[in-house]
Amino acid sequence: MKSLVFLIILFCLDLFGKDSNSLKVDNSFITKYEYGEMLYNNPRGIGCETCHGDNAKGKRIVSFSHTYNKKKYNCVLDVPNIKNVEYQKFFEKVNSKKNPKKHFEKDQVCEKLIYRASIMPTYFLVDEEINAIYYYIKNLKKK
Repeated sequence: MKSLVFLIILFCLDLFGKDSNSLKVDNSFITKYEYGEMLYNNPRGIGCETCHGDNAKGKRIVSFSHTYNKKKYNCVLDVPNIKNVEYQKFFEKVNSKKNPKKHFEKDQVCEKLIYRASIMPTYFLVDEEINAIYYYIKNLKKK
């Protein structure tokens, strides 16, 4: 019995005595994909899937009519496909603030209304969270 305890102690010393670089142990609770999925579905309030869909390919949110200067405009809000967006563009858009000085042409009534409505929420995500969401989107199974 003493020899068995001794062998266990030696094994533990050998296992834990090695430097941390030699042990390749994944101690994460969830995978990067699962973390990205969780953030995509509920980052901080309304989830990305609400507007961009389960497959991140975007969808039509609303169409409406608006009258401006006695002229009727038929407006459509289509949320963009984010499945094939480059990382840098994705990163910039996620936490970007609305530019109050953005200029619209006189005939861009719908675009101006939609832009000023601030449809895309600001999530205040950190780089790791943005990276995980992007990873999830890029690795979604084709639907």
